[in-house]
Amino acid sequence: MFCPICGTKNEDGVRFCSTCGAELPNMAAPTRASHLDTNGDGIPDVLEPTTVAAPPTTVMAPPTTVMAPPTTVMAPPTTVLPSQADDPDATRVAPRPATQQRRYQPSPQPAPAPQRKKGGRGIIVALLAIIVLACAAFGIMYWQHYQAQIDAAEQARIEQEEAERRATEEAAQKEEQRKPHDVILPISAEGLDAYGSRIPVQVKGTDFEGNSFDQSFYVSYDGAGINVRKGSYEVTILASPIASDGTVYAVPSGSFPFTIPDTQEAGSVFKAPGSIVLTPLDPLSADDVIAQALAFAQADPDLSADVLSALSDAVNAKKSAAFDAQDQAAHDQAVSKAQADGLTVVSGTVHIMTGSELCSFQGYEFEQVFGTGDWANEEAQRVYVVIVFDEETELNCMSADGSGLRTDVATMIAVTKQSKSTWEKYDGKTVTVGFRPEETWWPTDVSLPMGQPRTPNVRIID
Repeated sequence: MFCPICGTKNEDGVRFCSTCGAELPNMAAPTRASHLDTNGDGIPDVLEPTTVAAPPTTVMAPPTTVMAPPTTVMAPPTTVLPSQADDPDATRVAPRPATQQRRYQPSPQPAPAPQRKKGGRGIIVALLAIIVLACAAFGIMYWQHYQAQIDAAEQARIEQEEAERRATEEAAQKEEQRKPHDVILPISAEGLDAYGSRIPVQVKGTDFEGNSFDQSFYVSYDGAGINVRKGSYEVTILASPIASDGTVYAVPSGSFPFTIPDTQEAGSVFKAPGSIVLTPLDPLSADDVIAQALAFAQADPDLSADVLSALSDAVNAKKSAAFDAQDQAAHDQAVSKAQADGLTVVSGTVHIMTGSELCSFQGYEFEQVFGTGDWANEEAQRVYVVIVFDEETELNCMSADGSGLRTDVATMIAVTKQSKSTWEKYDGKTVTVGFRPEETWWPTDVSLPMGQPRTPNVRIID
């Protein structure tokens, strides 16, 4: 059987062309027509009109690959009778002579829609499978990439939150570490108490974050008053404090180092190790120290004016007492030396008086004692230098009768041979003097001063 589309010869009984895939006509013999009547209408094919029927209106959707039908269709040969050629309305043709044999040609049928070859369908299925697999692989890859992005974003979020948490914790730890510590310096100062002035100091150093520090403080007698963060520092004492009794101190030279370790509990009190000793000074040799101490005490904002005035008075009193002590020491030393030299040492007030004044001073009427006359007048004008004791004093002096030393009570002693000019600067003042007992005697006659010893020379001790 030949394909009406491509002309390929096919085996009988097959439905589709092995070349183009077109559906082949059913070539089974008609049940009622002869082989010359192919359509079974009872009219021989040679008598059928030549008009070709239109193809069916139903068209199958073309496959992906369509084989183009042959451009030339073999039409069965026709013989037109002359009468039919002239008559357009003629519908039948004259039969062929019986003796003429003709090869059978089937009438042309409408070309069915080309069908996909089974081999092409497999390729398409394979291609579709490949495409599906590729799409699936791409989808998997895209999903994996998308999931990886989600995982990366989640990991980044977690890491960011962790970093923020750590940063917050570190900031909180830093803020906790920044809490300042009250520092207690190991101050040792004899006599310094809460009623005295505070100790001015300067603190320099670096805190635990590397920030430099330089600030002044006033430290109390117990070492409190410095407030700093963790770090390493050095303390320099700027001036002496003033104790309530007026004592000032020699401050140590250089600086005192201390370090607040990181292990110290935040904001806790830190007691610096070691010792800072302030030594009391002799006020007689501490004028500069006293002036500086008073200046810093005046600058202390927590020290009232009344306390400052009291401390200033205490310093002056301390200094005066020191002078007195110094004088007393010198006095004691001079007395000891005089006594070692064999002198009798006494103290009293110097008076320079005339005879009449001295007689009246002792409670006598001059005229009753000396009467009148030239000698009395001379005695009244005579100048006497006497040292009047503060109280009655026992003296061991020579007896005028030549019997030697005797002890008696005296209220004064007269200096007989030293000039008045030597004693004028001591008139009315208290002095300490020494004299030799063997050069001093008790009177036995009526002479001034009445009943009191006299001596020619006196050593002025002070």
